[in-house]
Amino acid sequence: MLIRPPANELEFDAYYSLRWKILRKPWNQPEGSEKDEFESEAFHLGAWTDSGDLIAVGRLHRVSENSAQIRYMAVDPSRRSRGVGTAMLRELESFAVNSGVREIKLNAREEAVQFYLANGYKLVRPSHRLFGLIQHFEMQKQVR
Repeated sequence: MLIRPPANELEFDAYYSLRWKILRKPWNQPEGSEKDEFESEAFHLGAWTDSGDLIAVGRLHRVSENSAQIRYMAVDPSRRSRGVGTAMLRELESFAVNSGVREIKLNAREEAVQFYLANGYKLVRPSHRLFGLIQHFEMQKQVR
């Protein structure tokens, strides 16, 4: 597995397609709903297999001088519980630390809370319900 930013337009197309397929399509959300206004200033990562298949995506963007937010973390369901998500998270955190970030925040879906707790994040409080259905929880981690 190779974790790195998408390198060209085709890889970004695959990146956004996987994000939509995992995080939006199951709730009948249109393509394009997997993007927001921070895409151009964010740090994007993908995890590729040795055969070139994209199996995970994640993004980090700065929200203040010392704080960043992880969003749109998604691992292909057939590849979960194999360390892919943890490896992606470590790379995003490493980039954050190297960029001077001291704290990372995120909003985890209920099904992902245990994953983030196991990776050192603290549960802050319940957050929003995406599409009125998917409960999220605000979480944070001090990285410096």
